[in-house]
Amino acid sequence: MRLRDVEYAAIPNTNRIMFKILSLKRNKSSEKEGKILSGRQKMLLLGVLGVATLCCLVTSSVQDMTEGAYRMTWLVLVGVALAIVYSVNHSRRELNLVRWVLLIMLVVAQIAVNHCFFLIREYLPGSITMGQMLLVLPYALAPGITAVMLGRKQGVFVALCTALFGMALMPADCSGIILSDYLVISLLAGLISAVLGSRVHKREQILYGGFVTGASVFVAAVALGCFRGNGLTTLEGGFNMVGFALEAAAALGLSFLVSVFIGGVMPMLEKIFNISTHITWLEWADMNHPVLKKLQMTAPGTFHHSLYVQRLAEAAAEAIGADVTRAGVCGLYHDIGKLRNPQYFTENIGNQALSPHNELTAEASARIIIQHVQDGVDIARENKLNSRIISAIREHHGKLFTYFFYRKAMDRYKEEKSKFDQGLIDTCPEEVNKEIFTYKGPIPQTRESGIVSMADAVESATRSLVHPSEEDIRNMIENIFRERILDGHLQDCQITLGDIARMKESFLVTLRTMNHNRIAYPAPEPGTTGTASESQTVEKTAEGKGVKEGV
Repeated sequence: MRLRDVEYAAIPNTNRIMFKILSLKRNKSSEKEGKILSGRQKMLLLGVLGVATLCCLVTSSVQDMTEGAYRMTWLVLVGVALAIVYSVNHSRRELNLVRWVLLIMLVVAQIAVNHCFFLIREYLPGSITMGQMLLVLPYALAPGITAVMLGRKQGVFVALCTALFGMALMPADCSGIILSDYLVISLLAGLISAVLGSRVHKREQILYGGFVTGASVFVAAVALGCFRGNGLTTLEGGFNMVGFALEAAAALGLSFLVSVFIGGVMPMLEKIFNISTHITWLEWADMNHPVLKKLQMTAPGTFHHSLYVQRLAEAAAEAIGADVTRAGVCGLYHDIGKLRNPQYFTENIGNQALSPHNELTAEASARIIIQHVQDGVDIARENKLNSRIISAIREHHGKLFTYFFYRKAMDRYKEEKSKFDQGLIDTCPEEVNKEIFTYKGPIPQTRESGIVSMADAVESATRSLVHPSEEDIRNMIENIFRERILDGHLQDCQITLGDIARMKESFLVTLRTMNHNRIAYPAPEPGTTGTASESQTVEKTAEGKGVKEGV
């Protein structure tokens, strides 16, 4: 039996008419949506336009119609083959329409730049062989940018695209050996730049990747040139040291210039396409960021809470294979909304007896507490933080319930209702509205957002435990996860039951490390010499020694 039939059978007879009406409306809305191009159809259309653009480049440089038709056929067949590879590749799930536009633009730009290099060759004085031209093509341009901005899988796919599509735009006087050399060198350089680009965490690593790519291009070109004699400096007729050095300088110099260009153009591409690289994420994690500095000065309790959440989130993300950097940064910024009213949050209140909530109604307190989510979103937008950070801020409480203030409101309602029933007051109190005490959501939509949400709940609950044992911490973690699962809090963030088990263990290990107990040093015996200050100095020295020794 289908799930839809089960749902229908479970509905009372009085409500089945309404169920049919809602189903009819849903079908009509789906029919309307079907008339509009879906995301995959738009991406396919853009891919076709990209191949068509390459065909225009082919026809603009080829005079012979037969050769032009051959090259256009090559482009179409390669496009179909790459589409099949893309369709079976799981990395397609990581792309949206905007990222697909960037990917196609980079492939077309790479091929166009290669084409321009060959056109410029015809106007340069002197004779530059095709083998020497293979040294100075910017192979790492598109794969390098793609790997840094979109990841290794997309970078490898772009390297394959540029290598195969590039063969269709090679000059007509290229021999089969030159074409095969281009394919080998282009694939090698593209794959190396994609692998190295995906590991970039500092901008200087881009220059290192360019150096390695240039060296690989030169070694591959020399090896192919020595055995095939394709125009590079060969061993025939004696070794030419000057020519060898010039060719090496050309390959390394061009790769260095490409890496400098990549490092310079990435900030602009990040802003245009709203894509943040690992470099940008690490820059947001800098404690000198204006938002974090203000949080540290205005709400120190919240700041230290965020540091603990960051550590918990990073450990859990590493345990389940999520993005460690993004999870940590989102944990660092998830409570920045408390900057607006820091004095109303318990971690910033030194003496709970003087809490400002004592002078407020439960409804007013709940509104202030819940408002910190929207305040955090506003602050993040004002400081132009990444959309994923904004989503983590909005989702870290989901649609949870501020039970403390709800219970306070219920106690007050019962008290006033009892007085009204006894005739002590004339006005019947209004029933408590649960929506006032409920966060607006949505629930976490990504793995990193779900991790931050659970890390926030676990860290906050740990602070309420007095001298907790490992069993106390374990039970507390189990209870929090059980409640979240029953509430459906984690149902949309692609976190599996296996991930949850690993997250629990990760939280336990991290909390056990952060909450370890110190040695209780004995007080000085009666009658011993030395002042109280000297005794304290001895204890502090012993404590410092214990810290160094891992106590």
